Amino acid sequence: MSLGNENLNLLVEFKKLGSEARLKEAAELILRRQDEDRSRIWILASPFLSPARQELLRESGVPFFDFAGNAWIVSDAVHIDRRGFPNPFSERRRARSPFSDKASLVLRALIASGPGRGVRAIAEQVGLSPGYVSKVVQELEERRYVARCEEGLALQNTRELLQDWVSAYRKHWIERRAYFVPVAHARAIIDAMREASLGEEYALTLQAGASLVAPYADFDVVDVYVKNTEAAVMLASQLEAREVERGANLRLSVPYYRVSAFFDRREAAGLPVVSDVQLYLDLYDYPLRGREQAEHILERRLMPKLEAAERE
Repeated sequence: MSLGNENLNLLVEFKKLGSEARLKEAAELILRRQDEDRSRIWILASPFLSPARQELLRESGVPFFDFAGNAWIVSDAVHIDRRGFPNPFSERRRARSPFSDKASLVLRALIASGPGRGVRAIAEQVGLSPGYVSKVVQELEERRYVARCEEGLALQNTRELLQDWVSAYRKHWIERRAYFVPVAHARAIIDAMREASLGEEYALTLQAGASLVAPYADFDVVDVYVKNTEAAVMLASQLEAREVERGANLRLSVPYYRVSAFFDRREAAGLPVVSDVQLYLDLYDYPLRGREQAEHILERRLMPKLEAAERE
């Protein structure tokens, strides 16, 4: 490409980037090639790059463009910076997301039980067909989040995996009911729940749930997942709670993850609490110090499990 007295040698690497891990892998490849040959400008191209991915590439010094018109190509002879164009392919969605309710059971099983098991063992653990689990595993392999080793399956690129997961997890509940329990503070509700007859239909989440496994931030509302509205009515009755529009100190929600939100739940301080993975997902975008609490859980509890589940 001739530009005045300058000749630019542009080499474009086209990638369909389905995950955060594949994006970073492609960026590292571009940077290595730039280091090997400074006479050429290596450019990463993709059908669409989100604003967050564009910023990651700019911070890494990786030139890019996409088919929406976004571009950032900077050298001694050229400066192109075009951003803000929306995704023209947004209506096209993947047929199978590994972060949907049932599909996420595969990831949850790998995190909970560690590496070294095959498709059939995971399918038996989570109650899904081997064929379905196999297709989810194939998608995770394509995204660079699962690798096969001699002993079986193992996770990889777990921090990028979590980033893609929280991005996909937009809706926390299908139905939510707000209640007021006549007590002095929210922790008294937790004490009262220990006296209630809680079965398999409940699990604490958000700040109240986190306070029982990795305390970090104060809270004035107790959030509980219930499997159905009947369970919500029953629990509210046991706590002598009344439904309110404002001033709630108890929220009972049927979760968006109807099945997987209750996977690997555990008992903490005498009460059922969702898994560390679910706590992290729920807290990540929660406005009241949720991100801080999520990062606290990640470093103290979740990251050791993720590292143990990764391929060595």
